[in-house]
Amino acid sequence: MMVLQNLRLNFGHIFCIPLTVTVVLSSAVPFAYSTTAAFSHQHRLTASASPMNPSPQTASPVPPVAKKVEHAMEMFGDVRIDNYYWLRDDSRTNPEVLSYLRQENAYTDSVMSGTKEFEDKLFAEIRGRIKEDDVSAPVRKGPYYYYKRTLERKEYVQHCRRLISDSQKVPSVHDTMPTGPEAPQEHVILDENVKAQHHQYYRIGAFKVSPNNKLVAYAEDTKGDEIYTVYVIDAETQAPIGEPLVGVTAYLEWIGDDALVYITRDEILRPDKAWLHVLGTERSKDTSLYVEKDNMFFVRLQASESKKYLFVASGSKNTSFNFYLDISKPEEGLKVLTSRIDGIKTTVSHRGDHFFIMRRSDKFLNSEVVGCAVNNTSSTIVLIPHRERFWEVLMQHVMSLKDSGHVLQMEL
Repeated sequence: MMVLQNLRLNFGHIFCIPLTVTVVLSSAVPFAYSTTAAFSHQHRLTASASPMNPSPQTASPVPPVAKKVEHAMEMFGDVRIDNYYWLRDDSRTNPEVLSYLRQENAYTDSVMSGTKEFEDKLFAEIRGRIKEDDVSAPVRKGPYYYYKRTLERKEYVQHCRRLISDSQKVPSVHDTMPTGPEAPQEHVILDENVKAQHHQYYRIGAFKVSPNNKLVAYAEDTKGDEIYTVYVIDAETQAPIGEPLVGVTAYLEWIGDDALVYITRDEILRPDKAWLHVLGTERSKDTSLYVEKDNMFFVRLQASESKKYLFVASGSKNTSFNFYLDISKPEEGLKVLTSRIDGIKTTVSHRGDHFFIMRRSDKFLNSEVVGCAVNNTSSTIVLIPHRERFWEVLMQHVMSLKDSGHVLQMEL
């Protein structure tokens, strides 16, 4: 019997207070506002001066004007004209596009020059309220605790692990990771600060440890276009394993200790294909698990909480369906778990001998939860029925753990 615990979240009222900002751009009049405005290093507002740093009465800089180049695009018999299509540069290498963007940045810097001192002061105050030297909650996996560490004055995290002294001890919610001088030494698997040194942009979209805890696969984006390169390294020595997977998404999961499942994009950057890659083999030999040909659907990937199955899902705005892959039998390929039915969205999880499916449609606006046996996915039983008064409680997520199932609901 599965124990279902309803987790209720109560949300209080959020009041929005309108903020009126009056900006006057003039060579003679500095701008003013009706209340205090805040600026950050990442969000810039256009103005010619600041109350904190008034600028002399000088001519306002002239903003750059992008040229118009007619570009026709036809679809379904409809022709659209985009005069600024020439600004699209997926390679980030077009000299003309880069030159124009530099002009835009120079103009912004000029207009906002009067607020620079205030920006720095405000940024320092915000940063001063953050505990920079910190660690995330450790997650126990096999004989290790895994966690992330942030360092003072550093922009990125370190991915760390620490050996568990008594790895035979049964895991408990009361476990705490020892950190004193007698504790096992911390091991930094990957330091993003080091990796980011030679890039203007850096992000790790996935960091996955192999089941035997010997290898790590991580997805790296150095341009900000969400097109990743996957590297596999030795968790102890950081030595590279095999060739990287270039031009993929951040959807990445281990299947055993020597293979990965990943997803790639099509020419319009839509996640559309799932692949199986065996370490040490050429990418041209990777196995195609699924191809989504409908450009209204996007493919995604996740591992079950039990780590026994991988779920490959394809979904649009109001429709989704799922496949499952038995990690112990990858040669069997993907199998259908929920069928594609227009207007029905499904999310899935696994525990023991059963799959659990949350199903939503126009008929079941609040969703329902059904279960099915792993060896008979076509026969389902309703575990939590749809509530007719769907506007009172909204079911959002189902999670299957070792000894219980959890339903996250939002009380409206």
